[in-house]
Amino acid sequence: MNSTTRKILCILCAIAAAACVILACFTLSKKKQTTEEAASSAAAAVSRFGSVADFDYENFNYSDDLDENGRWTAIQNTADYITLPADYNAISISEADLTPAEDDIQFQISTLLNRYTTTLEVTGRAAQSGDIANIDYSGTVDGVAFTGGTAEGYDLTLGSGSFIDGFEDQIIGHNVGDTFDVTVTFPDGYGDSTDAEGNTITLSGKEAVFSVTLNALSVSVTPELTDEWVDSNFGTTDGLHTADDLHSYFSSALYADNYENAIVDYLMENSEFKALPSVLTSYYIRMFLSYYNQYASRYGMDLDAFAQTQGYTDADAMLAASDSYFEHLAKQDLIFQAVADAENITPTQEQIDAADAEYADTYGQNRACLNALQSCVLDWLEDHATVS
Repeated sequence: MNSTTRKILCILCAIAAAACVILACFTLSKKKQTTEEAASSAAAAVSRFGSVADFDYENFNYSDDLDENGRWTAIQNTADYITLPADYNAISISEADLTPAEDDIQFQISTLLNRYTTTLEVTGRAAQSGDIANIDYSGTVDGVAFTGGTAEGYDLTLGSGSFIDGFEDQIIGHNVGDTFDVTVTFPDGYGDSTDAEGNTITLSGKEAVFSVTLNALSVSVTPELTDEWVDSNFGTTDGLHTADDLHSYFSSALYADNYENAIVDYLMENSEFKALPSVLTSYYIRMFLSYYNQYASRYGMDLDAFAQTQGYTDADAMLAASDSYFEHLAKQDLIFQAVADAENITPTQEQIDAADAEYADTYGQNRACLNALQSCVLDWLEDHATVS
């Protein structure tokens, strides 16, 4: 896959990932935890890699434990940890597994169009379903304010169902400038919150009253896919001039992405993993915790409070639920370094410079070099694979 394709697909994937973790003033948008989920969280209260307190996530740096060549400093001999399949240098892939479905192509096009959505202010009428209502709100249960029940300038799409049942419906019909009460009942099984002193506030099954001020109304306007729109946005920068060009672009990009995934999946399934270096699992755990800690801090929460907004009892339970994620990333990095070592693969200076320009400012130079190295390994594996 060429670097431009990787870049655009990475942008779209990053947007999708971000959408999965955005808090909508978390308590209101949090969904009810099912009995099965609650039991699962309780059963795996602590990650098999350790508890949150075991990891120095507050000082995490993306270039930790990597050398200037993008290799893991603690892994001197990848053969101690992994044995690649004998055919790693001649993987056979089915063409049917690579051709993207039309639905997948249309999803990418829709995602792109949504990135260019604009808002149009609404005046002269009351709020209605489909509007974006900019609101301030402050909620109480039994007269006590609770963590996550207050926000200012929050954009809520009415009718989206992102807040608990009844909240959005009670905004409909109000005008900009109105201040009013919204009364809702948290469903049974809803997680607890805390008051200003950190005392537990039970929300499950409780009635809550929110004082809401409607600041503004707007509607989203998504552009129509036309040749003119494609040409004006991507004609000069990407050489795409028509809707058909954009469709072909995403078809090729998804094919290339499927190609990479098929190769990595094959190596993940057919490599023998003897052990997982703690340097790798620790790195990704600290990255995970650092990200969510920074995110939680923006809302005045600690990690335990954030974890509760996601339906976990505490941060340890949230960490435990992601064990397979850390294991997958560690194994993938082992594969990349093992292939790089076996085939003596190193990025060219041009590739390193390109990675530095794109990633170094945000992730550090050593992490940028890891990205360059792994990109080279993928290119090598693709060049040596066959499609039939």
